[in-house]
Amino acid sequence: MKSEMPYADPEKRREYGREWMKRNPDKARAAMRRWRRTHPELHAARTRARYARDPKRFRQTIEASPNRAAVRRAMHERRRARALGAGPSFTAAEWTALVAAYGDRCAYDGAPGPLHADHRLPLARGGTNEIQNILPACARCNLRKHLMTEAEFRARLAAERDAP
Repeated sequence: MKSEMPYADPEKRREYGREWMKRNPDKARAAMRRWRRTHPELHAARTRARYARDPKRFRQTIEASPNRAAVRRAMHERRRARALGAGPSFTAAEWTALVAAYGDRCAYDGAPGPLHADHRLPLARGGTNEIQNILPACARCNLRKHLMTEAEFRARLAAERDAP
């Protein structure tokens, strides 16, 4: 007796696939990555088609990603470092871990809020874009620091605190 293919009905097969993906998220993610790596043209075509169907919804989905800000920050810093020839760059995961290590606060004055990637030794003075040379800083501190090193800026902050 010939056995039938399980879930010959496309809807049942899709439902089974969705449930399997929920039970095995790591395996599903790895399989999707493998598929995208082996089918780059088809993946790009499908992405373009999805964007063409509803550009507004496509952008909303991307912007809703929980690590969107960290990814954009890392991309910006990599682009900037390439332009200055600063060598290897930090990743979004490294940036997220660094910000978490500082309690989502500025490394200089402890202010909460949106943080900039500040270079301990500025790129313009020969610094690198590696995570060891990066500190999270609020916009106020990062813009005030400008081309100072971390030590120079901390000395300035200390002098301002001690001034009457």
